[in-house]
Amino acid sequence: MSPLKTTQAALAGAFRKAMGMSRLRTVFAAVLALAVVVLGLTTVPSDARAQQRPQKLVFTILSAEGQASSGPMWQPLLDDLERDLGIPVEPIFGSNYSVLVEAMTADQAQIGWFSALPAVQAIDRAGAEVVARTVDVEGKDSYVSSLIVKKGSGITLADVERCGKRYSFGIGDAQSTSGTLAPMTYFFSPRNIDPRTCFSTVRSASHQANSFAIANGLVDVATSNSVNTVFLRRENPQIADQIEVIWESPPIPESGILIRGDLPADVKARIRQFFVTYGQGYGPDVARQREVMTKLNYSQFRAADNSYLDPIREMKADQARREGRPSEVAPPSKKDQIGRWAPFALIGVLVLLAIVLNVLPKPAPAPSDPNVVPTPPKKSMAAWSLDVLLWGGFAIILLAAVGAVDLPKIGNLFSAPEKMQRYGAAFLNPDFSQWRLLVGQMWLTVQIALWGTFLAVFIAIPLSLMASRNLSPAWLVWPVRRVMDLLRSVPDLVVATLFIVAVGLGPLAGVLAIALNTAGVLAKLFSEAVESIDKGPIEGVKATGAGGLHEIAWGVIPQVAPLWTSFALYRFESNSRAATVLGLIGAGGIGQTLFESLQAFEYSKVSTIAIIIVVAVTLIDMLSQAMRKRLL
Repeated sequence: MSPLKTTQAALAGAFRKAMGMSRLRTVFAAVLALAVVVLGLTTVPSDARAQQRPQKLVFTILSAEGQASSGPMWQPLLDDLERDLGIPVEPIFGSNYSVLVEAMTADQAQIGWFSALPAVQAIDRAGAEVVARTVDVEGKDSYVSSLIVKKGSGITLADVERCGKRYSFGIGDAQSTSGTLAPMTYFFSPRNIDPRTCFSTVRSASHQANSFAIANGLVDVATSNSVNTVFLRRENPQIADQIEVIWESPPIPESGILIRGDLPADVKARIRQFFVTYGQGYGPDVARQREVMTKLNYSQFRAADNSYLDPIREMKADQARREGRPSEVAPPSKKDQIGRWAPFALIGVLVLLAIVLNVLPKPAPAPSDPNVVPTPPKKSMAAWSLDVLLWGGFAIILLAAVGAVDLPKIGNLFSAPEKMQRYGAAFLNPDFSQWRLLVGQMWLTVQIALWGTFLAVFIAIPLSLMASRNLSPAWLVWPVRRVMDLLRSVPDLVVATLFIVAVGLGPLAGVLAIALNTAGVLAKLFSEAVESIDKGPIEGVKATGAGGLHEIAWGVIPQVAPLWTSFALYRFESNSRAATVLGLIGAGGIGQTLFESLQAFEYSKVSTIAIIIVVAVTLIDMLSQAMRKRLL
């Protein structure tokens, strides 16, 4: 074999060997890549694991009274939560704030009811989120801290301020909002009092333990709160009768319901929906839920977010500043504050822009040439700035209110259609057995609206003439318009309650309430109609030497009578519907029967009343149209 062929053969062999090794590496790389993919698919990352549906939810309850007292009150609500979620809910009661916060931090608890300060710490340490805040039976979403003494002991607030180690003191847990933070922030710190040097002994205990200690003479002064006072009055009235409150703090945010932030989004949404709708609406099950909440001293769980606890963060920050140390909780979120004030800042910018453009000197108009057709007038930048301020400010306020009115939750309207169907099914079987009585009550409601509107027209006419800028002097227009504002701003229910006190229950209070409120509305509408009239007829009447009343009678009234009539008829239609609401407070008419039927869950009767109201309003509308054709 020639040297050339030998060399070629060697090169070919080396090439085949290299290609074989390359194929082997390629196959090996492919197998390795496949293994990585398979492992990636079979291994659940931590974030994905966190989004798995939990097998159990632990609900921690911060209870100073302990499980024996609080367990029976909370258990029905937790049972309802478990049925709604389809996930077992296990309650854990505890009086130690830090332990429950650490339990949520370590994912040993997923939901919790916390007072304000532990709630802030759960947010900071456990990444918790507020879903609702509690509202008491009086409709308050805040409470107060207090200092209590034994009734008849003679200890006053001035005695406590003098210190001297004469009294023993019972303070709350170190992390208690009302037991420690509020008294220190609002009472002791402003007076430069250190409880450790002021009192002979200082002991830390729950509100209930402190209350019992005060009643039994074991402690002279102690901290408590208004929630504990209500609880003692209901559960231990003999203890409550021995306690006297000598100091109360400013309002403190009420407790809240918190959940871990890493729960699956659908579970968080279900939990939030459960609490904000619990005990709300009508029906036998809702009535049972209200009884559960009444035992907890609550009327509802109101939707909330983390920002509702900002006052607690500010209190802690203020306390830390006074003590010269960093605060152990984060300050209020700058993002929340910016979001809260950003709309007003934008409107302020628009106001400044409008002021600047309107204050700047305007260029003098160029002399016009009589032989040249003038160009159409153009709106100046100053005029444009006012338009932008008006409509831009309206748009900013509208967008800023999206979250405040819970508009993003509008999807909940379609999330549980079966509930609406179940509620609406009861209305498909109206009961007309008492139709004569109900029609009579509807007729009384129409009469209330009719007389209320009639009186309102007579009140509105002189007010509107005095409030019209083209007829009355400025010194008269301003106070009259403020009276009109007052008449239409106070709700009908408030005015009706006032008249019920004066004239008693019955339709007269409803008539007077509708008359005053409607007078304020009609006076505004009537005055705007007067301000838009043509001055020619008034000048013509004045040229004949007629007086002011004649100018109004012959120059004003003929121009505004059609609009006034239309406004009055429209308000009569509106008042026919509004008069039904006044039945809620005993002002007579079909509204009283409507609310009684709703409270008794007589939905067949409610359906009949609704049909009668619809028919009555339709007939009134047809009558109004006929009157407009005859009068206008």
